[in-house]
Amino acid sequence: MALLSIERDGMMVGCANPIYLTSEPDYSAGAEITFELLESDAGVLKRLVGKVETFGFDTTRPPFRAELTSLDPCTSTVVALSLMRNRPAMRGTFTVQ
Repeated sequence: MALLSIERDGMMVGCANPIYLTSEPDYSAGAEITFELLESDAGVLKRLVGKVETFGFDTTRPPFRAELTSLDPCTSTVVALSLMRNRPAMRGTFTVQ
């Protein structure tokens, strides 16, 4: 589980919380980072699909520049979301720049 932040005016600002990483973050150019979240927590992200931004997970990992290449409805595979299977979930993919 992580807090996803986006850089705005030189500061990192939360934009989705919580998100669940479904792949280990690889920050090398061209790598993909996948995650899932509840649709109700994806409002800001829906407007960012296809855009390159600086994102960060929590404060323990470095910020990274990436394009949010997809954000689609899904049947969640995340164990933490299993108790909320009746709520719509989304799967997203970042492509690191």
